[in-house]
Amino acid sequence: MRPGSTEAPSHTAEPASTSEPVSYTDGVTLQIMDVTWAEETSQGPGSFPGRPYARLTLRLANASDTAIDLGTAVLTLLDQTSGAVPRVYAAEADVQDFSGTLEPGETTTAVYAFAVPDESRSQITLVVDFDATHTSAVFRGALS
Repeated sequence: MRPGSTEAPSHTAEPASTSEPVSYTDGVTLQIMDVTWAEETSQGPGSFPGRPYARLTLRLANASDTAIDLGTAVLTLLDQTSGAVPRVYAAEADVQDFSGTLEPGETTTAVYAFAVPDESRSQITLVVDFDATHTSAVFRGALS
């Protein structure tokens, strides 16, 4: 349950591999559509020039009868040892969070970047908590 929520999520989904969609009981699906690799080039405070990162493009499709509020979406990527991987906010990563409301029948995409260590590229866990009605989507596997 999310903090402040009085009810447990009513829609569940089994974990999926990183190459398959997570499919919920109400018809909502979430999928990693693309993974690209790059290195940070920005200079200045908070920058890590030369640090490699994975740029993940996610697609959320709402085939349910209810709108989904994406204003509180939270993503967590875990490395092969279950340690949290830091997000990358460098301008060149061109990230775009889930936001707004996803109406029934609509699809949206978002882009997130994470500083995935080389040794964890073959085994990560991505947890996507996009609203209080659905359990968190879980992806496990390689980022390629």
